[in-house]
Amino acid sequence: MCTTLNSTAVPGFGPMYALAVDRLMVVRLIPSAQVATALVQCAAARSEFFRYISLLRSPDISLVSMSPTNIIVLSHRLPYPPNKGEKIRTFNQLELFRASGSSVTIFCPVESDDEIVLAEEYAASSGFTVVTVTARHRKWSMLMGLLKGRAFSVSNFYSRALQTLIDEHLQSNTVDAVYCTSSAMAEYLFKANKSADAANPARLELMDFMDLDSDKWRQYREISSFPMSLIYRYEEWALARYEARVQQRFDACVFISANEVELFQQKLPHNADNLHVIGNGVDLNAFRPKPDLLIAADSPQTDDFTTPLRLLFSGVMDYLPNENAMLWFVENVWDSVKQKRPDAELVIAGMNPSPAIQELAKKDGIIVTGFVDDMLACYHDANIFIAPFQIARGVQNKVLQAFACGLPVVTTAVGAEGIDCHREEHYALAETPEEFLQQIMRLAEDPNHHQRMAQNAIRLVNDKYTWDAMNAELFQLFSPTEAEAA
Repeated sequence: MCTTLNSTAVPGFGPMYALAVDRLMVVRLIPSAQVATALVQCAAARSEFFRYISLLRSPDISLVSMSPTNIIVLSHRLPYPPNKGEKIRTFNQLELFRASGSSVTIFCPVESDDEIVLAEEYAASSGFTVVTVTARHRKWSMLMGLLKGRAFSVSNFYSRALQTLIDEHLQSNTVDAVYCTSSAMAEYLFKANKSADAANPARLELMDFMDLDSDKWRQYREISSFPMSLIYRYEEWALARYEARVQQRFDACVFISANEVELFQQKLPHNADNLHVIGNGVDLNAFRPKPDLLIAADSPQTDDFTTPLRLLFSGVMDYLPNENAMLWFVENVWDSVKQKRPDAELVIAGMNPSPAIQELAKKDGIIVTGFVDDMLACYHDANIFIAPFQIARGVQNKVLQAFACGLPVVTTAVGAEGIDCHREEHYALAETPEEFLQQIMRLAEDPNHHQRMAQNAIRLVNDKYTWDAMNAELFQLFSPTEAEAA
């Protein structure tokens, strides 16, 4: 069922709501093992693929006894389609709830009619109830929030119309658990009316912080000049206070890596025993090695495998850490790469390239794709993945995806942060322009080194970074009784 509400059609956010589009569809979840044959189309590679996967994949996880049966998810973004970091994470976590047979109602603000259509598609394909409100006047909301000392992030995702719908649902339905994706969505619990807040007193409340956003704003401040540095300083301060308040309210708070938990604990004035780490996984159906890479797993490469030399970076390209990484690389490294390898290409793949990123396409050998329908093809066409992050928080999905595709990665330490990987074994570490050039050339000129790193990265992802493995940890948080009994 998908319920949509356009807040502009509700004067004063009163009781007369424009509710529309009710649609149900029964969906059966097909275990990954039953569709594995679809992963490799090349007949010559199929037997090797299954041999490889049987060695690396962990057994399927049974999710038939998760305690909460009625869950509401407060999501700051519609998690469909799963085409960017936080949406990928939430989408795959929601698959846990679907597999367990739980009844799920998702509440989220949206920005356009296109997103309402996507919400309808998601409701039909997943069997979830999706309630959306078209958020308007966000800049005005953030200005009013500023006058009250509220973080911009919190004001940006808050809607009084959505608050009313959430309150009504809490008051009139059995709710076993509330799951929030991002700290900003906690505002809907803080501002719930007394009847809604008191309803279902035994319900679990879980927060997926993902990253420590207040520290992200600190990083932005440090690379920015006035007046943006002042705005970022305010958001850092306001959000840090808010994050501490969230931690005290929720039964469990989840971060994407141990680094985030450690940093958050250092900022808190008290010890917290409700902090947990649940990392990101990789959809191994969507991101997989080329068949010829699987076949060649035990055979050293001797051919000229990097002609042309094609470097890849992927991501949402108006996101500051991504934009900053590419601008830094092109300014400091790219010309040196071209001097060494005139045939070199740099593909910057991903939606919403900023004007500064679009300008890079004017340089020799640089391709800025914009939105890509088939990101897997980009990974398969490349020889080396670069992740020259200067600022970042959490875990970089793009690095895990490159690992899963068997594409060797050259990255800074911050780009590998939060992933249980080791330099020289799973990735090549570089911090300076000279180190980036050296590591790229080494991978381009030493096929055995290239292949060894690719195979190690594939094993790492299959061993530790499947969504099955990550969702098993989330499952335990939603089933504390079973976890304690075990």
